[in-house]
Amino acid sequence: MSALTEARDTREIAAGGIHYTREFTVASGSTVYAGGITAVNSSGNAIPATSAGAITVVGRAENTASGGETVRTRSGMFLYSPVSSGAFAVGDLNKTCYVKDDQTVTLTGGTAAVVAGIVRDVLPDGVVAEIGNGAH
Repeated sequence: MSALTEARDTREIAAGGIHYTREFTVASGSTVYAGGITAVNSSGNAIPATSAGAITVVGRAENTASGGETVRTRSGMFLYSPVSSGAFAVGDLNKTCYVKDDQTVTLTGGTAAVVAGIVRDVLPDGVVAEIGNGAH
């Protein structure tokens, strides 16, 4: 997949996990799209999650917002795209997954190794990742 250019209907998987909603100001020059994996940079501003840089994933964006606007994020378990078909298997449950872009997760961290969260399930249409609930 590639980074989002519009809002995405990202399905939440209800499983009694921890849910926490927070608000962040979006970094200047950035747009965070609803449904996308959202991170904060070293200044504490929200950006679309990427595989590069010193950022921390905080959850799924609940609304689309651009630089200076407020984005609401929600932690929990969400269905995201795998980096490629068949990239995840049942044996990957409870393993750490990493950000490729704001809608794609992978099992390898790349150069910056930006943690997306924990693999909680592997479904025919994607990977259930628990994101935004702390260090993994």
